[in-house]
Amino acid sequence: MWLGVLLSLAFLASVGTAQERSKERCPYCREDPALMAAAGVVSHRGGTIADRTGEELAAKLPASRWLFLETAHLRWASALGDSAVDARDRERIEAELARLRTALPDVPSKPRKLDPWLRLHLQAMKGEEFYARFQALLRVKDADFPAERRLDRPYMGAGPYLGEKDKFEVVLHVSRENHRRFTESFSGVAVNDSFRWHFPGLHKLLVSVPVEDADLKDDRGLWPHVAHNLSHAFLCAYKHFSYDPPVWLDEGLAQALEKEFDPQSRTTEGEEGSLRDTKAPADFAAAATKLVATDKAPRLSVLMNAKDYSELGTDGAVAVWSITRFLLDAHGEKYARFLAGVKGQLDANGMPSGEDLPNLQRALLRELWGWSPLELDDAWRSWVRAGGHAPKK
Repeated sequence: MWLGVLLSLAFLASVGTAQERSKERCPYCREDPALMAAAGVVSHRGGTIADRTGEELAAKLPASRWLFLETAHLRWASALGDSAVDARDRERIEAELARLRTALPDVPSKPRKLDPWLRLHLQAMKGEEFYARFQALLRVKDADFPAERRLDRPYMGAGPYLGEKDKFEVVLHVSRENHRRFTESFSGVAVNDSFRWHFPGLHKLLVSVPVEDADLKDDRGLWPHVAHNLSHAFLCAYKHFSYDPPVWLDEGLAQALEKEFDPQSRTTEGEEGSLRDTKAPADFAAAATKLVATDKAPRLSVLMNAKDYSELGTDGAVAVWSITRFLLDAHGEKYARFLAGVKGQLDANGMPSGEDLPNLQRALLRELWGWSPLELDDAWRSWVRAGGHAPKK
């Protein structure tokens, strides 16, 4: 049951409004099959979102407008309004619009604002680009994930979406109250900040984001935050979400990928969800270099045993980001195999098992690199001292 008190007249009006707006057509792809295919759009209809239809979501969560877009690997539900184009951000936005315009000729070149349809198309385009980036770092492709588990092939999960049976979903709310109602409806917890949820019976993961705070209202701040949350969802889904990945790996990768879009973007994890953090070091590269120079960086043997994000602390968060960057940049192939080993452990009966992940990681370090955790520490520190975080020329 959806929670929250709505006046009956307001509720009925919202249902009618949702039904009317569900008939709207996108002004850019115009729901033309050829244009949609070129832009990678499967549908603009509501489909399924969380454990209900998009039409139910729109009816139960009043907003000025709910728009939906489905691509090959993700479904999006957005209640976002217009967003002004800041002069300082124009170059990035125009580059993104140029990529979208190759598929949708009606996309403007120098708009003063991004309307809701355009914002949704840009998020969806970047979502598929990010999915491809994640597959590339894992060294996998769609064909590696069969629709059902096959015992005659190496274990890759239980479905075609990195190991899950259904697509990933992102819901963008304009109000925190709607986000709270939404998350409580399926999790039992009214969450204030961005929230990720796995639906075991449906075999899919969802990200819900309240786009209310000033630092998320424009797409420059919003997209890195969404990417951070999708990184967590993708890694959890890899070879099916049967157990939690180690915190240092999960958080290190999410921070590394978030900062590929904006080096100063910083999302932190809390007991109820994830939020943008303005108190963390503005420059992670400088902070990591200082940790190494002063020999104050936490040891990997300690970080590997962290049970939740709070155990990392600020220095630990910087360290796992830096170690992940080292492994991605200097040992990408072996890092992919390391993630595959950590996320694909099976017990004696061939079932996924998160048993004793610290020792599994030690075994994989030895197998892939011939390293102990201490030797990985030394290799990483040498890389940092040699200018590993220096700007790429």
